[in-house]
Amino acid sequence: MISAHATHPGLVRQNNEDCIRADDKLGIYLLADGIGGHNAGEVASALAVETVFTIVRANIAHTEVDGYFELMVHAMQTAHWEISSKALTSESYMRMGTTLVVAIVREDKAYIVNAGDSRCYVFQGGAHPDPGSPPESGGIRFRRLTNDHTVGDQLLASGISLGQIPKKQFHTLTQSVGCGNPPYPDFNTVEIQQGDLLLICSDGLTDMLTDAEIEAILAQGDAGLDALAGELIDAANANGGRDNISVILVRSP
Repeated sequence: MISAHATHPGLVRQNNEDCIRADDKLGIYLLADGIGGHNAGEVASALAVETVFTIVRANIAHTEVDGYFELMVHAMQTAHWEISSKALTSESYMRMGTTLVVAIVREDKAYIVNAGDSRCYVFQGGAHPDPGSPPESGGIRFRRLTNDHTVGDQLLASGISLGQIPKKQFHTLTQSVGCGNPPYPDFNTVEIQQGDLLLICSDGLTDMLTDAEIEAILAQGDAGLDALAGELIDAANANGGRDNISVILVRSP
């Protein structure tokens, strides 16, 4: 796999509490968006990424594909207890936590878990069986692979209309790593064809750009991954940059 990543504090916040890790050799990609005051979010996101990466790296070689979900959940829940234990060591760390997206890419498939409202998308940019026809995903070239774990999304799923839900509820997490109950993340798999892209990102990107705007940037197929990552960051900042912005782009060569 070939990847690029970028992170930026945005235009409002001085501190960047996002944390990312990408290892093309192992095909392991992680992104966390920390929550908590006085830099506690930065501590939580870094601890989550390091803990999960260490566990997955140590076990991936002797884990069968059908064991990936169990491995990733174990790693994420271990990170949860590491963060919640550290939160007891200082008043400034109280109630700290983080979102987390973990992707393992093997051959022609990506295996993804997430907790919180950071996201993973797939952009079908490569060669498909019939270049003149829509992609196999029902004509959708760019689609989200993760669900947001927020009160707002929970209320939507219960049948309450979007207009009745305060916007702040879409930033109130129902799952995180380190806060509350241990996360039991969603799991998804997707086939990756040559030239396709995975986009992993924090909500600093998706709050500033619509899916259509993100897709339009990714559709610039001739641009290198570093350039695309930079363009996503720049576009989010141009639209306000109200939060930390982080992206990982992974391409199947």
